[in-house]
Amino acid sequence: MSTAPAMGQPAAASPVAPPSGRTGLLVVPAVLVAVALVVGGLLSGPAVLGLVLAVAGLIVLVAFQATLWSRQRRLAGDLQRSQSSFRTLVKSSVDPVVILDGGLRVTFASQAIADLLGLDPACAVGAPVVAAVHPDDRSAVLDALRGSPSESGELAVRTARARHADGGWRLIQATIRDLRADPDVGALVLYCRDVTPRVPATGIDPDLHEFSLTDPVTGLPNRAALVRRLGAVQRGAGGPFSLALLRISGLATEILAPDTETAVLRALTARLTRALRGEDWLARGTDGDFVVLVVGSTADAEVVAARLVAAVGPVPIPGGSLRLSAVAGVTTLCADADTGETLRRGDLALRSAATAGPGSVHRYDDALCTEEDRRATLRTDLTGALARGELRLVFQPVVDVVMHRTVSVEALLRWRHPLFGDVSPTEFVPLAEESPLITDLGRWVLREACATIAALGDAGPHDQALSVAVNVSARQVRSGELVPDVIHALETSGLSPSRLVVEITESVLLDDSHVIEDLTVLRRLGVRIAVDDFGTGWSSLAYLVGMPVDVLKMDQYFLSDVEHDPARRAMCRVVLQLGASLDLPVIVEGVTNEAVLTLLRDMGHRYVQGYVFARPLEAAQLAAGAWDMSLPLPGALPEIPAAAS
Repeated sequence: MSTAPAMGQPAAASPVAPPSGRTGLLVVPAVLVAVALVVGGLLSGPAVLGLVLAVAGLIVLVAFQATLWSRQRRLAGDLQRSQSSFRTLVKSSVDPVVILDGGLRVTFASQAIADLLGLDPACAVGAPVVAAVHPDDRSAVLDALRGSPSESGELAVRTARARHADGGWRLIQATIRDLRADPDVGALVLYCRDVTPRVPATGIDPDLHEFSLTDPVTGLPNRAALVRRLGAVQRGAGGPFSLALLRISGLATEILAPDTETAVLRALTARLTRALRGEDWLARGTDGDFVVLVVGSTADAEVVAARLVAAVGPVPIPGGSLRLSAVAGVTTLCADADTGETLRRGDLALRSAATAGPGSVHRYDDALCTEEDRRATLRTDLTGALARGELRLVFQPVVDVVMHRTVSVEALLRWRHPLFGDVSPTEFVPLAEESPLITDLGRWVLREACATIAALGDAGPHDQALSVAVNVSARQVRSGELVPDVIHALETSGLSPSRLVVEITESVLLDDSHVIEDLTVLRRLGVRIAVDDFGTGWSSLAYLVGMPVDVLKMDQYFLSDVEHDPARRAMCRVVLQLGASLDLPVIVEGVTNEAVLTLLRDMGHRYVQGYVFARPLEAAQLAAGAWDMSLPLPGALPEIPAAAS
């Protein structure tokens, strides 16, 4: 006896009994044999023989009927248990389940639909699903329902307004799965969840308010909805709850058409939705991040985050695939932290994971908060550091290992904080680059460096005047004020333009045309242009040919394990050969030991900079002549014949 009608369940959407198999094939022959025996017995001559045949026929009929009855009872039991399991699974689902036929009519709705839309599930059966959808949203919903399924059978995740029995609208997020090929279902299945904001804003159109809380591309709740949800969770009882923030990398690696980018984001949304548990809640955060409210502890959130990170990978796009990766940060929702603080902690964990590299999942701890507080203090104090006299320049010699002498120095900025002591440039320079402060610091460094070197005079050992190299930030170059800043520094110090080297990064060469024009003007004045950290960015002959460049500085990245790694040594030779082919000298940065120095010299590298010669010199040491490296170099380099000089 089937229970499907009581549930409003169609035959196609419920488990069905398997075919009867051999028993069905034997029905007709068995009946014919039994009837023949009975009739033959009745018509046969001898009474005893007729009776025997009739009894045998009846026995065959009774035995076969008993076999059919037993098999039917077993199949009915299997079907009942299968349907019972189906009902139990559907009823235990937190989210409502709706099943549609080929005409997109409702053939089944779980009991949870009553809580979602206030409808009796039996009354929903037979109605077109779009009848409950807001007219403005029907087109998008129909497109999703009629779309092509993925390999997993999932079509899309869509958010739309659905009418409630009270006449209002609810914002419903549905994951659509195509199970028409499944013989036990044979239909489209919608897994729905209510994402309607619980506290409507007074005085605002409800429809506008609902859509103000929805990300238009993915259909997920946006940051405003996330903040509301977190506030409600933290004010309510129960828990624990945690937060997982996911950042996708690779979307900006190439320029995508708007419709392609939208398709990629929706594909990612579908993947992430499949990776979630039923009780988890997915939303969009700031800067395109995904945020998941996880029911459970931080450990649970780490498990969920790891699944989300693993779900991200190559996404098919027209003409190929887009390689994507992800990192995640997790934190617990604590009673002592409001919504803003919770999101800040999650963001700190996310940034820590991003620093560790693709695929990382980090949880928040107090050390991250301490580090962020330090960054905030440094960011604030850096503004007045110059006026307070906390900044100074030191000078790193660049040595010609062939001529055994220093040919230039690089001006390096240092900060001695009154509380933290010496702060590394790798820590405070990125903070300065976040604001226009970096341009002000750049002007000061130019003036101070030129003045310090000019004070040494024009004469030096071997009649070689010392030059100075100054790093210039991309922001200062792009500001269009670099040429006036350099001219002012040269005029106020009296330094010859030929003794100044302006160092820029490779990416600056790809900027607007005015950047190339400004660099060309500086070269005409006699200032030399160096490409800093060469080999780690956009290096190629195509970029460098015809560019206003005089010097290449090879990044110390190439020196990592260069003594033992043949590939590193090959790269060092390639950079040297590239410079030679363009008639540009190459300066190797970061040389710290004699073994690497000897290796580079044997390759043919001539200009070297690093601790193997000297630590950065203070201005007073520079004035005292400590920059002169005309003494024998480390490694007892052989003397150069006089004729060679």
